[in-house]
Amino acid sequence: MSAPSVRPLLASLEAVGVHLSLTPTGDGLALSGQGRPPAELLDEVRRRKPELLEVLKGPAKKEARRPAPLPDADPLPAHLAALLDLAHAGQLPRGAVKLSSGLVTDLEGYVTSWAACWPRDRAHILRRLEEAHAAGVRS
Repeated sequence: MSAPSVRPLLASLEAVGVHLSLTPTGDGLALSGQGRPPAELLDEVRRRKPELLEVLKGPAKKEARRPAPLPDADPLPAHLAALLDLAHAGQLPRGAVKLSSGLVTDLEGYVTSWAACWPRDRAHILRRLEEAHAAGVRS
């Protein structure tokens, strides 16, 4: 039971305009979006609830450590540094998040992974982090 095995189900839900996330307590599933998904998708969500919960909760977070910056590296822009701080504090939305580049099941991991690559491919990393910022920070 792994993330790859439920990705088609998550993609099918997104395709009909439905977003699946954890309930505030983290022990249930919540559907949101436009309309109601077809009965067969709802049945599959019910059958695969344990797998979906596992994927949406993501791996247990280890103590976050900020990677050491490269000696001559430009710092991350302030709003992206703040996003990284939120990721390290475990304060980004949980569950699957749709970005323009695709579906991300662990936004914290996504942000910290891209930030760890800074500034090796600055333009590409800026695009990925800006996308995560738009999805993860609500004004």
